[in-house]
Parts: sequence; C-alpha cells; structure tokens
Amino acid sequence: MAKITKTYAELLGLVTTMNALGSNKEFADANTKGMKKLEKVGAKLKGVLETYNERLEDIRLDNAHTDDKGCLITDEKGGYKYSKEGTKKLNKDIKALLQESFEFYQFTFSKDGIENYVFLEGWVEGLEFPKMEQEDENIDDFVPMEVI
Repeated sequence: MAKITKTYAELLGLVTTMNALGSNKEFADANTKGMKKLEKVGAKLKGVLETYNERLEDIRLDNAHTDDKGCLITDEKGGYKYSKEGTKKLNKDIKALLQESFEFYQFTFSKDGIENYVFLEGWVEGLEFPKMEQEDENIDDFVPMEVI
C-alpha cells in the first residue's frame, strides 16, 4: 500500500460523488461489486471525515458571535449567529481547512466493478486513467458567436 497525501477538499469531493452514486438505486443494483468496494472506501475514510467535521465545528464555534459576557448567540434553531467580521473569518478559516492535507494509505483491491470510476484515481492503488489533453486556446483565435 502506498502512502499518499490528499486535501480535505479532495476528500469532500470523493464523499459527495460516492454518496450520489450510493443514493441512485438503479445504479447500485446494476453494479453491486462496485458499490461494495465504495462502501469499503467509505468505511476506511470515516475517521478522516470525522476529524474534518470536528475541526469544521471548532472553526464555526470559534468564529460565532457572542454577547458581552462571552455567551454564544444562536438563532431560533440553535445555529450559531455570526457578525460580519466573524463571517469573513469563518469563510477564510474554512477555505484554509479545505486546503489542508492529510496522509493515508491507498486502498488496494482489484479493479473489478470500479474500473470506470475516474473519481477514485489516486485513492485506489493501481487505478489510473488516461489524461485528457487540453488544447491551448489562443484568445486571438476566439471568434465570438453572433448574438441574435
């Protein structure tokens, strides 16, 4: 198993994609082997995701608005309220957290059932896809479409 580095932003992208596929019953029924492997990936990443969520909650709490006595000010649903400056700092801190990296060991199992899951590249050992070549676009060659 190779040890690699990923960011929390990459983790959230992976989790979002996996959740979308898992919630599609038709897709899940058509690829049970692939779904089982995705469940294993999800189970192994659970601890890393919990760490991210705990740190995110700390950031939210640290930037929440308080009264003169330091007591949290919450809305009617119990959510934190933020001042204008608190919101700016909250957003800045969340962006920084998303760019932070963590190390983990790549998953190792056969490619059967996941051979087309491009989103797993880098997460699963030996799963590689051809790189798409991007043509350099020259702005001088750009011809705008006529507006009707």
